[in-house]
Amino acid sequence: MWNIIIGLVFVVGGLSGKMVLIGTNSSPALAVVGGLMLIWGIVQMVRNKNGA
Repeated sequence: MWNIIIGLVFVVGGLSGKMVLIGTNSSPALAVVGGLMLIWGIVQMVRNKNGA
């Protein structure tokens, strides 16, 4: 669940240009990382739902 929340924050911050990925100073890179975290969080939720 935390992956989804943090991923959304990273995507919104990256696309708005208010946040950057540390070490790269790139907003689009932060949005990509946020998107990957968002996808991973959704995958984890689906796996837990099917496994329980």
